[in-house]
Order: sequence, then structure tokens, then C-alpha cells
Amino acid sequence: MFFIISLYFITLFIAPQLWLEPFIGLRTDYIFFPIWFIYAFFKPTKFELKSQDVFLVLLFLWIIIGVFVNGENHKTSLNLVNYTRFILIYFLVRKTVVRYEDVKLIIKLMLFFIGLLVIEGIQHKLSPDGLGWAGQTLGWVDRSVLEAGGSGRTRWVNIFDGPGVFCVVYTLALPFLMRYLDAAYHTKTKVYAVVVMLPLLLAIYYTGSRGGLLAALAMISLYIAIRNRISVSKIVGVGGVIMLILLAAPSHLTQVKDENNSAQQRVDLWMEGIEMLQQNPVFGIGRGAFDVYTGKIVAHNSAIEIMGELGFVGLFLWGGFVYLALKSVFVINKTIDDPYVLSLNRAIGIAVFGMIVSSMFVTLEYETFYFLMALPVVLAVSFNIKVGFTRTDAKYLLILCLSWVFLLKVFVSLYY
Repeated sequence: MFFIISLYFITLFIAPQLWLEPFIGLRTDYIFFPIWFIYAFFKPTKFELKSQDVFLVLLFLWIIIGVFVNGENHKTSLNLVNYTRFILIYFLVRKTVVRYEDVKLIIKLMLFFIGLLVIEGIQHKLSPDGLGWAGQTLGWVDRSVLEAGGSGRTRWVNIFDGPGVFCVVYTLALPFLMRYLDAAYHTKTKVYAVVVMLPLLLAIYYTGSRGGLLAALAMISLYIAIRNRISVSKIVGVGGVIMLILLAAPSHLTQVKDENNSAQQRVDLWMEGIEMLQQNPVFGIGRGAFDVYTGKIVAHNSAIEIMGELGFVGLFLWGGFVYLALKSVFVINKTIDDPYVLSLNRAIGIAVFGMIVSSMFVTLEYETFYFLMALPVVLAVSFNIKVGFTRTDAKYLLILCLSWVFLLKVFVSLYY
């Protein structure tokens, strides 16, 4: 498994097939997928479909149904290929990562490769010619930043060629490093974790991503709240610290409006997402048709894009998939006593939470999201913990989805 996951992370995070000779143009999917399939087929582990798995399958089927209802669009083939890939990766992780030790291993591997990208991001930002390892340039930034002596925002290649999505890679690593600050770990381990986190936070800052910064602050706040038994006064205190940090941050991270009107444009797109839902509340306008409807770009918000393109049913299925991942974390936390298992479980939960926060600012329908979402159910299965979807869960999920739509509509109405 070590070899397979390493090969997958190399092709995902480092992506030498896109920029490094002699690997440029190499069809890596034709290499690691067959190897992974063969390993999964011969691995003698029992596989049982869980509630979270069912929601993902139903979401994929709903996307296909949407094609028949709304017809094809310019992204239909791409979306079907991508979601097939997401499902394959999700279920391959479910089938081959079966023990607590396996989860620890793949997270350590992930941290190693993200660590390489931390080095790349910092070097890219400080590079005199403004070019990264793959020859990529810095991303766009406000003219005022350039006039003040600043430079562009770091980005990478592959699916991480935008600063916002690239930042998500960094924030994904943050909770798995913060867990080493837990009381169960030795002081030397805690010092090591802090030393490693400092360049990671710098790399997050260099992406210049508002959503990434907020996701990082949200995860740090949640970690502090959990460590301190979640008292209201402490949460308020942490919120105050966050506000001070945001006030001290550069304007291109904190301004609602900039010369490119990116924040204003996103709110406009969110309003159009609500219009899509109102026009076809059951099926939406079809997956991949958001930018066709707006005549601009996508919403850069996963929930809004799912809602507009797949209707309320699609939002319910996507929300249920996320809901059950968080429920797995909660149930494990209530069931297991081992401090190291709990530490890892909470880190997974914070990572999922961070993904949700990030998905409010960028579209996170990428394989990193589905890879992460497999880990809570894998950890639950490894300890024979059952996490089902009850009528109460259905009621809560329905309330959450309806509340999301209502609050979103109120927000964009007030904004205007």
C-alpha cells in the first residue's frame, strides 16, 4: 500500500507528468489505477457498503439523471469522467486502507508531499524571476499591492494552478500537524510540529487567498476550542484574536471590494445560483452548466454550485455525504478512549471542517476532497464502529439544507 499511495500522491501533488522531463505526457492514470485495482482485488478484506458510501453513489446517479433531464452541456463529459475518478479513488481508499495504522501512514505520506510543495511555494514567492519549479508564474494580485512593492500570489500546476485551490493543499495539512500539540505527545514532538507549521503558515500567506486564510484561522480556532473544552468565552476570545489578525493582514486579503471586484462578482454569482434553484428546484440546471447560465464563471462555492446545478435533491445528497463524514468523527470521539486515536480522529474532523470553510470560497469538487472524505468512514470501520443514517439525521440534514438556502438568500439580499 505504501508504494501505491506514494505513487498516487506523486502524480497528484508533484505532477511530474505535467512539467518534469522525461515524464511530461506520461499517462499516469494508466499506471497507478491498474496497480491499485489489482492490489484492492487481492487484498483479503471484507467490504461493506456504508451510509456515507451510499450518499456518494446516489449523488453520482443524480448527476447522470440530470444529464437526461437537462441535456448535455460543454462540461458533461468532463464531469462524468471526473466524478468517476472521484468515486474510484474514494472506494479504492475504502477498500485498501483498512486499519488505524494504514490511516496514520497515508497521512504521513500526504504531509511529506505537501511539505515539498511548501518549499516550492516559498521559493516561488521569493524567486527573483517570479517562476516556480514548474516554470509557472505568480497568480494575479491587485495593482495596489504591486505598487506597494509586493508581488503576485503563489500557485502550482495540475488542479492546483489557482492560488485559492493551491492554498487548500496547505490548509489540508494544518490540522494533521496541530494534532502533535495534543497532551498525549512528547514535548520534542510538539516543538517539531511548531517548527514545521511556521513555514506552512507562511506558504498559506503567500497564496494570498482570503478563503485559505479564513479556513486556516477557523481550523486553528476549532482546535483551540476543542483543547479547551469549547467554552463560549474562549471561542469569543479566539474570535477577537482572529479579527485582530485580519485587521493586520494586507488589504488584498481583507477588502470586500478590490479593483477586480472579485468579492462583488462572487456575490452576484451566488444570487444567480439561487435563481437556478428557483427555476428548477428538483433537478437544477445540470452539472457543469453554471458558467453557461451566468455567462461568466462558476460560483467558486461548492454548495452553491451543487445547489444551482443539481437542485435541492443534489444539495441534500452532497450535504448528506459531508454530514455522515462529520458524524463518523463525532461517534468515534464518543466511543474510543485511546488518546492517539482520538487525536488523529479530531484532526480528520478539523480537516473536513476546513474543507467546508474553503469550499465557501473555491470549488472543491476535486479528488483531494473525496480522498479526505473517505478517511472518517475508514477509521470507523477499522474499529467496528457503526455509523448509520437515521430518521433524526434526515430531519437534521433537511433543516441544515433549508437553512443554508434561506440564509444564503437573506445574505445576498442584504448585500445588495
